[in-house]
Amino acid sequence: MKSKLFLLWSLITVVLLAYAVYEAAFHAPMERTMFEAQRIFYYHVPAAAASFALFIVNCIASIWFLWKRSPAADALAVAGAEVGVVFCGVVLITGPIWAKYAWGTFWVWDARLTTTLLLWLLYMSYLILRKSSDAGSTSVLAAALAIISSLDIPIVYMSNRWFRTNHPQPVIFNDGLDPKMKLILMWNVFAFMALGILIAWFRYDLERLAQSINSAYIRKAAHAGFAVALPAVFLFQVQGHWPPIRYFHAGALASWIIYLGYIAILMAKFGRLRKEERELHG
Repeated sequence: MKSKLFLLWSLITVVLLAYAVYEAAFHAPMERTMFEAQRIFYYHVPAAAASFALFIVNCIASIWFLWKRSPAADALAVAGAEVGVVFCGVVLITGPIWAKYAWGTFWVWDARLTTTLLLWLLYMSYLILRKSSDAGSTSVLAAALAIISSLDIPIVYMSNRWFRTNHPQPVIFNDGLDPKMKLILMWNVFAFMALGILIAWFRYDLERLAQSINSAYIRKAAHAGFAVALPAVFLFQVQGHWPPIRYFHAGALASWIIYLGYIAILMAKFGRLRKEERELHG
């Protein structure tokens, strides 16, 4: 039954993604000042929403783990943090690509960008801490760090309301946003949320499988998925002004490199775990 539910969710996710990505690329109205470059936000905003949701899952699961010492809660916490780091990595890649066109620079140290980078670093620290030791106390310390790290989530969300920033004000609830843009953005939020749930579900199953065979070599690979997209940013170090559509293409390409690269890493982990499981029970 579980595999059937996973397959059903996979099909729903593929349909949602196909529709939402197509609408964003071809049917969304063109913004009058940033032209096609503005379409990056159909990847950027959903990735941010999904990362927030996954980090909140990590926080809740960490509280659950500290309370009950449940292996299932520990696995859910790992899945939420690792997949959340991947989606936050997409935010930190697509944001600078968009900023390069909109502001003329990849990065400014304003409140929204700085607190988002801090959020990513905090959860990377969580993953590194979990990897540092197999002792039982490591999971407890990591859970405590996860709860502390989650305090940055509302700060990131409210930063462009509390402080004057280069980052635009919230767009989902912005009455000035074109209604068709808003509708297509919401479709993309739903689609990438579905993708986040799907990947986290698979990552959770992998962690449970690792627990069941007491595997010690599962590596946290979220930062690898982030890193493989860095060349897409460096393409823009060349002199001259690129057409707006190039920025959108680079943002979309970097996003899919991260997502698909991470899924490929998880599939490789799955293959190794199943091989070890067969050897242990063979």
